[in-house]
Amino acid sequence: MDLAQPSFAELRLALERKEGRKVTANFGLNPRLGKYHRTYCGGCGSIIDEAYVTSERCQYCGSLKLVRGVFDRILDIADRKTPLVPANRPPYHYQVPLEFIPGLGKAKMNALLQAFGTEMNILHGCGEAEIASVVGVDLAAMIVRARSGILELSAGGGGTYGKVVLPGK
Repeated sequence: MDLAQPSFAELRLALERKEGRKVTANFGLNPRLGKYHRTYCGGCGSIIDEAYVTSERCQYCGSLKLVRGVFDRILDIADRKTPLVPANRPPYHYQVPLEFIPGLGKAKMNALLQAFGTEMNILHGCGEAEIASVVGVDLAAMIVRARSGILELSAGGGGTYGKVVLPGK
């Protein structure tokens, strides 16, 4: 946010886009990692991560025990193919929290936080070489791929979070 100082009055000005105050960016969990992103079959336990769920039966086992995912529900009720995004809306940056990165345990997480301060700084501010100096090149590469949106993810559904897919698996 562009604020003159951290205060509720400044926050209000930013939310109302007044006096030069504004929200400059939004950051949040990549929706594919959410627990209820895609439709889930209670019969066979499959997360139905297809382009679009086309029937009320599971395409894998035929069960009628489908729990509609948020994404699929949005597709069902959408009244247009592309969203209308106001010109003044700040960009939204999808994040993969560090705890989702395979191989990044407590010790390495603590080392990163000790070196760079905050998870937001690690996710968005530090260079790959800086991160690699603390946790190695493989983890640093995954963090940078997550930052750039090219890290492969499997979708969550049915109360289970999505996951990072390891390269080559």
